[in-house]
Amino acid sequence: MFVDYRQVCPSLELLSQNFGKIRAEYLANKDKLEFKDFTSEQDEYISKNRKGYPVTLMSYFSAKPKTEKLGWHLSAVYGGGIFHPFNALHLPTLKETLQQISEVSVCGINILDPGISLDWHNDDDYSTGYPTLRTLWGLDVPEEDGKESIFQTKDEKTGEINTRKFANNKIYSFWPKTIHRVENNMTKSRTVLAVDVYVNPEVVPL
Repeated sequence: MFVDYRQVCPSLELLSQNFGKIRAEYLANKDKLEFKDFTSEQDEYISKNRKGYPVTLMSYFSAKPKTEKLGWHLSAVYGGGIFHPFNALHLPTLKETLQQISEVSVCGINILDPGISLDWHNDDDYSTGYPTLRTLWGLDVPEEDGKESIFQTKDEKTGEINTRKFANNKIYSFWPKTIHRVENNMTKSRTVLAVDVYVNPEVVPL
């Protein structure tokens, strides 16, 4: 249910190699970034369709800005073949790293606030006609005794659940069609980088 990105897209390792610089850059500029609130959109869409809300170029720009209200928030970095003109300006190291990875389809920074979760769902590829691998990479994940922010996948046939804990510089890769959920049980928000990369169709399971 989890994929070894080193066998599918080894250039994703550049994220880990540049973690210190990328994280420092994010922390220094996070208050300048444009974040949008998709909490209600995710909850309603998952409830009705058992799929994650598709954040498109149009839905992103029309979404409400993030407020102090707790929820699921997204800051666009790359999509539709272009870098976000404002956010990428404040994240030059991340932008350069994504350019070096080169197979990137979409990329965004996701904040999940304390006590917030997304129920079981799967997602469609943002790119039509070519499969993508989804990666969630711990960018700013606090450490708290007895509390954690988790990522779970479920085997649709057996019902087996696999649970992983988000941590800084930890990469989890999976196929978007995998059934999954996220939950933050900490007292602080957790931030991950979400990256989809194009992959060879021959390595994608049916």
